[in-house]
Amino acid sequence: MTETIHCPIAAPRPAMRRRAAWPLRALLLCSTLPGLAACGGGGEDGSGTDYSVDVPVAPDSGGSGILGSYFVSSFAPYEALASQLRNSALYAIQQVSWNFKATPGTVYDSFAPASSRVEYAHAVGLTGKGQVISVVDAGFLTTHETIADNVANVQGGMPVDDHGTAVASVAAGFSDTMVGIAPNAKLALGYYGGTTALANATNTARTLGAVAQNNSWGFVDLSGNTLYVSPTNYATIFGSGNSYSSALVNYAADGVVVFAMSNETSDTNAGLMEALPVILPQLEAGWLAVGNAIPDFDANGINSVQLISSACHEAAAWCLLADGTWNAATAASDTAYGFNVGSSFAAPQVSGALALLAEAFPALDPHDLRLRLLASADNGFFTPDQWLEIENGLKHGYNDTYGHGFLDLRAALLPIGTPQVTLADGNVTALNAPLIVSGSAFGDAVTRSLSAVDITVTDSLNAEFRTPGGTLAATAGLPDIGTGRLARAFTTGLATRRVASASALSDTFEGFSGRSVGGRLRDGGLSAAVLLPQGGDDYGISLSTALSEGSTRLDLGLKLARDQGALLGLGTDAGANDLFAVELALSQDLAGDGFLSLTGEVGLASLAGTGILSDVSTASFNSLGVEFGQRNLATRGDRLSFGARMPMAVTSGSATAVLPVTRAIGSTSYEPVAIDLAPDARQVDLSISYQRPIGDNLELLVELVHAENLGNRAGARDTAAVFGLSWSF
Repeated sequence: MTETIHCPIAAPRPAMRRRAAWPLRALLLCSTLPGLAACGGGGEDGSGTDYSVDVPVAPDSGGSGILGSYFVSSFAPYEALASQLRNSALYAIQQVSWNFKATPGTVYDSFAPASSRVEYAHAVGLTGKGQVISVVDAGFLTTHETIADNVANVQGGMPVDDHGTAVASVAAGFSDTMVGIAPNAKLALGYYGGTTALANATNTARTLGAVAQNNSWGFVDLSGNTLYVSPTNYATIFGSGNSYSSALVNYAADGVVVFAMSNETSDTNAGLMEALPVILPQLEAGWLAVGNAIPDFDANGINSVQLISSACHEAAAWCLLADGTWNAATAASDTAYGFNVGSSFAAPQVSGALALLAEAFPALDPHDLRLRLLASADNGFFTPDQWLEIENGLKHGYNDTYGHGFLDLRAALLPIGTPQVTLADGNVTALNAPLIVSGSAFGDAVTRSLSAVDITVTDSLNAEFRTPGGTLAATAGLPDIGTGRLARAFTTGLATRRVASASALSDTFEGFSGRSVGGRLRDGGLSAAVLLPQGGDDYGISLSTALSEGSTRLDLGLKLARDQGALLGLGTDAGANDLFAVELALSQDLAGDGFLSLTGEVGLASLAGTGILSDVSTASFNSLGVEFGQRNLATRGDRLSFGARMPMAVTSGSATAVLPVTRAIGSTSYEPVAIDLAPDARQVDLSISYQRPIGDNLELLVELVHAENLGNRAGARDTAAVFGLSWSF
């Protein structure tokens, strides 16, 4: 038996000196690739085309998206920077049209880093810093400008070789000419010259805590054919008590072994190493196989792929695809580069991706990151026929040809599944709906108070994200002021609104759900309004008496009510809140059929806080209103009025929520967060209305109303026109 790599034919070319540090800054204004060759698939030669690129703007080191630095719920804020990176010389060197010399009529268009969405990781500042990638290969030029600063460990006795140098530069290279996937990751370089050397390299990877061990090679038989996975072939290679198999089991218990698929498209089975978990199932949690495919893709995803390596076959459940077309470092000199095609250069993209994810999610181990790559792989271009349960009921589809699909770093950095928060009592609550839904009387008070801190949430794969605490809360839907004003008018009664002696407290249940009815009691000294529940809506009663009557009328009222959540709710369900209010109204007839009305109330509410809230206090609230106008203006019985009103709002109250507060990336502590229940902004309704009788039993209302700070939320506003007809019979 012999060992072989999937070997490229590489042509060197000069490049500028390596810059010392990230971030990206392209200095190469124009680059050409005249007639370089590559091998892949059947191992044939190819030729390239010429292209030119622009100079980009250097990226920021981290973002401030909705879910915090590095961790975003949408990459929309980074699209411009991602585009600049794609157009930079460091990226565009990988954008090339090429063909195998044996089939010159078949031209492939490759842009490997862009197809894997690597630029999005770089745009938010991820570089693999603090991570180690083990690369086991034929040899390396350790002084090459792309990797010299990143080499942390070198196995003794290794030769200098183009293939290993190129693979290492794809995984973690950086220079003025090209950038690899994780350009700040450290490299542990090992030799594949026999199972003893392989065992030593694997043990070193384990000792160094490498997040991934990249293997861009495979076993072949004496005729050069892929050595397929089988118990017989396993016994032939590893024998009994082989140190390499033990080293793999030990390393894969913590890290992730990445193997390139064979480049032979005609293979009918997976190679021994790519599919080794078939023989040793304990390896699967730390194993990935990577095939080579040229994708047709756009901003939304992969549309189709042309596979130019072996299909995934028996390795399908742990297999990914990437475009293994790279201009990468060669061993000809410290500044030499060449064009390469093969699964050998798809695999280090996955290894580098693991390093980027390890930097992004420090609380996750390499096995968690492996699952993240599988769960986020783009499988939209084929129909899955098998499903892998990733974790917590989350499944991802795959098939024997394409495995789980194409590497997608952008998707891997976004929340996967349903975000959730672990509360102080240990309960894990899904964030598919707000944890607190506050009524309109609170406005945005709860959201504002919680937004003072960042909290830690996790997705379905236990990745930690940082989000403003305010995302846990929402306010009940904004009131429809048009519907509300119409309901108020006809509940009160259009006719009674034209009478000076009518109580200004007759619309006391404005803002509550349900239907209110009212009138004077038989003795004439006391008025009552009753809020009738409809299907479990609010209910209450208000009693008022006229302290003085005539042209000047003063009414005093008392109100008892139960609100089911629209006004004073503090939970995810309709919590019942009891309230008591004292109401006062002054109505004054002015000369010439003019009138003035002042109303107000103050009250207390016993709040039914639920869920994450504790220590919920009694809340005080009030409402105010003024209206003035003229009767009998155009015809007898009509009424023109102007009004200003502040609906019910909480004026004082407090609560506490104990939340996982994020003080720094990876640092979370449960802390009590004080919540001020009084909104900063009060709703103000400005209105002008006109009503008149148009028959013995018919009444017309036309009203224009504008609300500022609608729902007691700063900046929210609405305007409505109301037209109504009332017919009595």
